Amino acid sequence: MWLEKVIRAAELRDRVRGKRRRGVHSLSESIINAKSRGINPIIAELKRASPSGFSSNLNPHKYVKFVESAGAIALSVITEPVAFNGSYSLLRSVSSEVNMPILMKDFIVTEGQVQDAYVLGADAVLLIVRVVNDGERLKHLYSMAQSMGIECVVEVHSDDDLELALNLKPRIIGVNARNLQTLEMNFEQQERILKALPSSVLRVAESGIESVERINRLKEFGADGFLIGTSLMKNPEMIFKYLGRT
Repeated sequence: MWLEKVIRAAELRDRVRGKRRRGVHSLSESIINAKSRGINPIIAELKRASPSGFSSNLNPHKYVKFVESAGAIALSVITEPVAFNGSYSLLRSVSSEVNMPILMKDFIVTEGQVQDAYVLGADAVLLIVRVVNDGERLKHLYSMAQSMGIECVVEVHSDDDLELALNLKPRIIGVNARNLQTLEMNFEQQERILKALPSSVLRVAESGIESVERINRLKEFGADGFLIGTSLMKNPEMIFKYLGRT
């Protein structure tokens, strides 16, 4: 199964060398500031491929500069190499080109990956509850990121995931509509979980956002931010519509 291969590869990922070359930017503050200005907080994702069949040859440097100038509040960079054709070098290169927060989106299971994220220039890391699959390990990785001054987006898909996530008292929870095992989408479950989250949590909706109507519906269920990859990689100009006005 693709997910098992990805996790095994993550456990063996080579460490990176060097020092961080940029300051730290707050993802949570960027979400809050955008909402206060009446702008939909869009986290624009840079991805080259996915197990669902997506692939792109879009110039990453032109893309990140465009979405930043257009008004994206943050950049998500997929660094997973096996199933998503990402790389740490991709993150390092684009991190020097933007001044907005960067989320390293990967399948993080080791301390080394969190440390590498900081060195590479990430301001936040994705911790997928289903992937870590251990409450104590999840807490350790979360605390480690905090100690380094970077934030975490704790990703959930199900009620079981949510219980483990809330034990962390996280600032940001990502609610993914896509099931990692089957790759199927479940928008009803995503909406239900978004609505169930406490108001103290910043809620980021992930996967399947391809229209302004979808963003507006997610907002009705409490979404604070929107991580959008495929549709923006296919047509970056869509960001102007997605930003909207609240």
